Parts: sequence; C-alpha cells; structure tokens
Amino acid sequence: MYRKIIFFTYVIVITGLSLLPSSSFPIPRGGLFTHADKVAHFGMYAVFTFLLFYAWPLKFSGKARQFLPLLYVIIWGTFMEILQGAGGYGRNFSHFDILANILGFFPGWLAWKQFSKLTRQESN
Repeated sequence: MYRKIIFFTYVIVITGLSLLPSSSFPIPRGGLFTHADKVAHFGMYAVFTFLLFYAWPLKFSGKARQFLPLLYVIIWGTFMEILQGAGGYGRNFSHFDILANILGFFPGWLAWKQFSKLTRQESN
C-alpha cells in the first residue's frame, strides 16, 4: 500500500510542478543551460516510470505488459502539456516536452529492471 501512496504523491508533485507558472521557479539570472527544462522532463518521467513499476510490480510483469506504463507516460505527459497550453499558467504547450517525457520512460524502465533483479538476488 505504501508503494501506491509514494506513486500518487509523486504524481501530485509533478502535476503541481507542471502547472506552476514558470516564473515560480528560482532560475539563476541568465538561465541554467539550453534545454534544461527538457532534462527536467526526462528525469521526472523516468522517476514516474520507476515508481509506477514499483507500485504495481506484478501488474506490469511479462513481456507484453511491461510496456503498458509507456502508454501511461504518453497519456499523462501529453495531458500535462495540453493543460499547460490551455490554462493561464504562464506555460506553453511543447511537442519537445512531450518527447522528453516519453524518452524518460526508458531509463525509468531500465532502473526498475535493475532494481527488481537486485532485490530478487538479495531475497535468494
């Protein structure tokens, strides 16, 4: 149960971060680096993916079902971008942000595979 609480808490956090006005973030004068926001999207959705597998490890086991979380990443990441574009949040819709969200699936999935392999070895 605590795993699902962690996942849904994280979803609330990334939803809040996605919908906050960009002026709310403490960005140094002159910015960070080119496309720093894409790196943030990539990382946030890698964690999203890992926590999704962590919360429901049996639901997403097996070759066919392990890519179902990719669909969730695509849907949630696209939904957040649509809300950014439609809402008065001082944010913009970006196809590249959606791509960064989707690409974040893969390191999250690989991290889960490694984590689950390590935890299986420790339990044996």
